[in-house]
Amino acid sequence: MGERSTSLKNMNVAIAGVGLTKQAKSLDTDSIRICVEAVQLALQDAGMSMSEVDGIAARWPGPGGTAFDPGVVDWTGIFNQQFRWVGDTYPQGVPGLLDAAAAISYGLCNVAVIFGGQAGVLKNFELADYTQPNNEFVKPWGLFTAAHFAMVAQVYFQRHRPDRRKISHIACEIRNAGSRNPQAVMFGKGPYSPDDITASPMICEPFHLLDLCLATEGASAIILTSLERAQDCPNAPVRILGGSSEWYRQQYVDPVRYDEVKNLGEDAFGRTFAYADMRPEDIDLFELYDINTWEIIRQFEALGLCDEGEGADFLYENGVGFDGKYPLNTDGGLLSFSHTGWGGPNLKIVEAVRQIRGQATGVQIDNPRSVLVTGAGSGAQYFNSAILGKA
Repeated sequence: MGERSTSLKNMNVAIAGVGLTKQAKSLDTDSIRICVEAVQLALQDAGMSMSEVDGIAARWPGPGGTAFDPGVVDWTGIFNQQFRWVGDTYPQGVPGLLDAAAAISYGLCNVAVIFGGQAGVLKNFELADYTQPNNEFVKPWGLFTAAHFAMVAQVYFQRHRPDRRKISHIACEIRNAGSRNPQAVMFGKGPYSPDDITASPMICEPFHLLDLCLATEGASAIILTSLERAQDCPNAPVRILGGSSEWYRQQYVDPVRYDEVKNLGEDAFGRTFAYADMRPEDIDLFELYDINTWEIIRQFEALGLCDEGEGADFLYENGVGFDGKYPLNTDGGLLSFSHTGWGGPNLKIVEAVRQIRGQATGVQIDNPRSVLVTGAGSGAQYFNSAILGKA
């Protein structure tokens, strides 16, 4: 463990640029164009040109890649250039970031771009199609993503009887952060009270509508390169201090069992903090995967900051707002900022980088030096985490 920690801390790789397009309930464009726009914005932020990019993490045609519905995208053709390295296994969020960092560290490429998003696909449907993959026990029977997580949360609620008002308070803090952020889809909505959360329609017990994340359109991109190259870019480099992933089972196929996934993330957190030589108490800001309100509680329990069943009380007492002990999801998170389908996990990294630089468009935390970023969760049956910090 110690040797792996040293090698990661000495990995001379940094985030040099981030790009974020407009985020909205729907956009009058398509997924390819919105992704290209995000890449261009990230390159501008990094002061680079596309000709410098020789690594790419994005949805890619096979073998090993994923079809980009409604068709397969050959990004070499879209960008009219070849690449030395392609990350297509899980090309988004923390896994995409760690894979790209490893590729740069081992000389497989010099500059990598990680990007994702969607546009022209939601069309104001009541249920986003990607929340019902054509898997056994899912689409044939009407199961959808929120219900996967509800299956886990129901057992927790029955065993521990958490205070519903305190849970709703967490949702309010995240949603109200989004209401103050001009770039958030829910900008100007609210402010919300705990009563507003529980007064919203019940979607799948125990989740009300305002407990659940958005389904929106937009794209984001991240430029990664060597620390030496990043230091010549317009913005201060942001380092990857630690990171890890944890895979229990293929997502959204087999039914979820609480006792199998309740602690999902403990191992990934343990390795992430060991690599960074840090403790959870050292984190200044938390940008956590908030596909629903309860998943935030579960992650704090998996972090070991409180015991199982104590998360709602713990977070209520300590505070998760910008002035609390554990400031959380400062852009409004997936609940209020945006959730762009398979590219959604990248948004956590973009906000973390902006906060570290002091460039947040919503609430700016005072000089955060370390930010914890997470992706996926119990209902998805996999998890990932990373700590980003100042170089």
